[in-house]
Amino acid sequence: MLSMLSRTIPAVEREAVSGFLHSLLTGDVDKLPTQTLVHKFWTFFSDEHKQVTGYASCLKKHELTKVQCHDHATAYCGLRFGEKPPERLEQCRQLLAGETDAETAGVPPTSSRNFDDYRACFESYRRRVDANCTDTLRRAIVGRQIRATKVVRATMESMRPLLTALPSLRIIHLVRDPRAVALSRVRFGSSGQGAYTLRQSTSPPVDSHLVAEASLYCHHVTADIRSRLALEREFPCRIATLTYEQVVANPGQSFRDIYRLIDEPAPPATLREMEKMATVGRSQNLSTNWQRDITYSDATTIARRCAEFFRLTNISAVDI
Repeated sequence: MLSMLSRTIPAVEREAVSGFLHSLLTGDVDKLPTQTLVHKFWTFFSDEHKQVTGYASCLKKHELTKVQCHDHATAYCGLRFGEKPPERLEQCRQLLAGETDAETAGVPPTSSRNFDDYRACFESYRRRVDANCTDTLRRAIVGRQIRATKVVRATMESMRPLLTALPSLRIIHLVRDPRAVALSRVRFGSSGQGAYTLRQSTSPPVDSHLVAEASLYCHHVTADIRSRLALEREFPCRIATLTYEQVVANPGQSFRDIYRLIDEPAPPATLREMEKMATVGRSQNLSTNWQRDITYSDATTIARRCAEFFRLTNISAVDI
């Protein structure tokens, strides 16, 4: 079942993620890709980017928030992993990164023009964002002693170069019960689910969407946990692990542990804010909704498929 999920992330991708995060955390804005500088999340989650509200406001002011450059490449490359064969995805990566040109790659002339338009589109945005906003972002980053970023697609394999290059770097690895993750992703919609899950809509389906999505999550996160355990031995006292359930149940202790890891006092205002958010989460049963909304059959199937995840995290697999 999971054979199609066993894609090994190429070294070039792991190194690109490390390089991107290094530039972001050190404030080397000039090395950040244009796609990062004009990503919709700067304004979509502006309430959670309180220290860079000036940058988000600048993007809005100069109409840099509705970038559609990717549209030029989607017909040939697809919108997400799984839509096109791996060979096509690697070819697209090389084309989009400028490592090869369309003629050398044998891309049909009609699609070749789309890649020219893609590059021209982002070059235009780069000129505009550099002229108006990047200095604002640079000042916001370098002006802070503590810099934090949340990443959801980076893997632990990309963390070793960062831990080596940045002695002050600390990593918080946050995981969540796969049954709750699957329920959240399926309810969010198709964009929150993996290609494997969506293929269960075909006839006859192999698994329910919840089982498929939980299996996908556990496959990747378990590998990440094993990588993290190796890094913890190599870089002691620089990585901490939290579960979503721990944070909701006891936010004060969870965040005191985080600030202890970075050797900083926990700001009382931050702890109060985290407690307030956790209280809302507990009132909405965010960490236990899956117990009510997932069938017994799906829950036990997920527990069986994710046995190694539960063993490594000490999360109960039988709390149904």
